Amino acid sequence: MNPIQLTESGSGAKPGSTAPGTLKATAISVIMKFPNQNRKTASLPGNGPQAARITRKHRLAWLIVWGAMLLASCIKQAAAPLGDSSRRIYDVTQYGAVGDSVTVNTKALQKAIDHCHAAGGGTVLVANGVFSSGALFLKENVHLKVDKGAKLRAVAGLENYPILVNTRIAGIEMNWPSAFVNAIQAKNVKIYGEGTIDGSGYYWWEDYWTKRDSLSKTVPGDLIDWHVPRPRLILFDKVSASEIQGVNLRNSGFWTVHICYSDAIKVTDVVIYNPILEKGKKAASTDGIDVDSSNDIIIRNCSISVDDDCIAIKSGRGSDGLRVNMPTENVLIENCFFGTGHGGVSLGTETAGGIKNVMVRNCKADGNQAPIKFKPRPGRGGVIENITHEGWEIKNVGTVIDYSFRKVDGKDYLDEWQNILVPFYKATPKYRNITIRNVNATNSGKAISFLGWPLAHAENVILEDISIQAKEGARFQYVDNLLLKNVRIQTEDKPMDFVEVYNKRQQ
Repeated sequence: MNPIQLTESGSGAKPGSTAPGTLKATAISVIMKFPNQNRKTASLPGNGPQAARITRKHRLAWLIVWGAMLLASCIKQAAAPLGDSSRRIYDVTQYGAVGDSVTVNTKALQKAIDHCHAAGGGTVLVANGVFSSGALFLKENVHLKVDKGAKLRAVAGLENYPILVNTRIAGIEMNWPSAFVNAIQAKNVKIYGEGTIDGSGYYWWEDYWTKRDSLSKTVPGDLIDWHVPRPRLILFDKVSASEIQGVNLRNSGFWTVHICYSDAIKVTDVVIYNPILEKGKKAASTDGIDVDSSNDIIIRNCSISVDDDCIAIKSGRGSDGLRVNMPTENVLIENCFFGTGHGGVSLGTETAGGIKNVMVRNCKADGNQAPIKFKPRPGRGGVIENITHEGWEIKNVGTVIDYSFRKVDGKDYLDEWQNILVPFYKATPKYRNITIRNVNATNSGKAISFLGWPLAHAENVILEDISIQAKEGARFQYVDNLLLKNVRIQTEDKPMDFVEVYNKRQQ
C-alpha cells in the first residue's frame, strides 16, 4: 500500500513548511509503509512461523490504529476552518438585498462580500432577480456567483462609483470613477455563473457622444475619453490567481473587463455584448477585454461583440507609461469568437511598457473591422515582440490583417495629456518577431495592410499558410525581413504590392 499524506484544506502552508494537520498524516505515512516491508528487514524478533504470526498480529494492530487515526483526521478536517471558497454560501438576500430591479442594494451586497471575506472566504450568491447596485468591491477569497436567470445591474449616477486615486485609464494613471465590480490588491477572486452583469451603459453613452461632438473641435480624438468619466464594468487591479468564468457581460459604460497590473488571471466562457448598431444607444469605447501591464493571462472560449476592440493588449502610454514601465507578457487567447468591433485582437495603442509573448490561436471572426490588428502609434513607446497568430477562420471583415503606423517625423514627442517632452527613441514603439499562420478568410474588404513608416519599420514578419478572398489585395510597406510562405490572395485587385520592403522572401 502506498503512503498517504493528508493536509488540511486551505491551510495556506508554503511548500516545505508544516501545516496544521500534517503531523498526523506523516505518522500515518510511516505506518502504512511498515506492513509492506520485507519481513527480513522489518524490526521484528526472530524468524520462521512465530515471526510470521507476530507480523500478522502487528499488521492487524497497525491497521486498527491507522483506521482510528484516519477517522479522527477526517473528523478534524471536516470541522476545520473553511479554505475552499466554494464551500460557504452567502446569499445576498439574507443581507437585505432585494431583486426587484428598483431597490438600490449597494450596502446589502457589500455587506455580504465583507462578511464572506471576514469569515475566510466563500461564495456570495446573486440569484433569482434583478439586483441594482452601485460600485462593489470584491476581496480576497471571495467568489461572486451570478446564478442563471439573475442579473446584477449598475445604477445611474457617478456618485455611486467612488473615485479611485491613480487608477490607469487609457494608459495613464489618474483619478477616475470606480468600476461597477472591482477587485483591487487581492488574490483568489472569482466572478462566475450563468447570469448577467449589466453596466447600464446607456446612462453614459449619450452624454459621451454629445460631449465628443463639442470637444472634437478643440481636443484630439485620442484624448476625448479622458474628458468624459464613466465606470468600467469589471476592474482587476493588482490581482493575482483569479478568474472570470461563464458570466454574460452587457452594456458597459466604458471598458468591459480591465485587467491591470495583475498576474495569473483566467477569463473563460464569457459572453460580452455592448451594442453598436442600436439607434441612439451606440456603446462608447466599450472594449471587451483590456489586458494592461499584466502577465500570465488566459482568455479562452469567449464571444465578444462591442463598439471598440474586442480584446486589446496594452502596457501604458507616453511619459506616464514609460514611468511605470511594466510590460504585458505571456498572454494566451484561444477558441474565441469576435463579432462586431474595431478589432478582434488588437495590440496597442498603449505600448510604453512593452508587450511580448502573445499567442492567439483557433479563433473565429465574423463582421469585425480588423480581426488581426496592430495599432502602432507615435509617442506610445515600448517594444512589442514575439507575437503569434495561428488557426483563424474569418469572414465578412474589413481588413483581415491590419498594421498601420501613423506618421513618424523623427521629432521628440510632446505628451498631449501631461505636456511632457519624450525623446524620439523612447517615444517610438518597435514591433518585431511577428508570425501569422493558418488563416482562412472569405468575403473581406481588404486582405492585408502592413504599413510601417520610414523611421519605424516592422521587423521579422512571417506569414505562412494564408488564404484570403478579398476585394483589395495585400500591401506591405517599410518592413524589414519579410517571409511569405504559401500566401494566397484571391482578388480582382493586384494581389500583392511591396514598397520599401527589405530582405523579402516568397515561397
